[in-house]
Amino acid sequence: MWVKDLTLCQRVRYTSYMKKRLSDEKYKLGYEYYQQGYSLADVGKMIGVTRQSVYDCFKRRDYKMRKKKLLPFMVYNGRKFTINHNGYYRSTDRKGTHLMHRYVWETERGEIPKGWDIHHLDEDKTNNIVDNLECLSKAEHTSRYSPHHNQHKNNKTKHLYEKTN
Repeated sequence: MWVKDLTLCQRVRYTSYMKKRLSDEKYKLGYEYYQQGYSLADVGKMIGVTRQSVYDCFKRRDYKMRKKKLLPFMVYNGRKFTINHNGYYRSTDRKGTHLMHRYVWETERGEIPKGWDIHHLDEDKTNNIVDNLECLSKAEHTSRYSPHHNQHKNNKTKHLYEKTN
């Protein structure tokens, strides 16, 4: 039987059934992505709905949700900074994204010149007290603290930069 041969009532039921079936398949696919590690927002973008819609549909279908990881955080000057995957405290809010050590420097000491880094003197990325920070040009920072990335101190390439008689 073709859809055109159905009565109006049957067409409405059939259309509703097909939408639900397509929706179920869409959310099953979305849940597969979610299980692979994608966020609810990412899944929503992939299947064309909002993050909240994905969450609601997963809950309605009793899909198991990942537990939220509570990350360590610090509050400075009214802003919340959570630790990121590199070990730095980072804030993301309506005011923008800031690394805590850079934000502390700018708040306490002033603007950071373009192309300059803020270095942790004790090399502890979580110690963001202003007295533990120093502002250095990228070249100076690399020269002092990154010998494995520095052409002048790297034994593998040192001979290329030394003067010969």
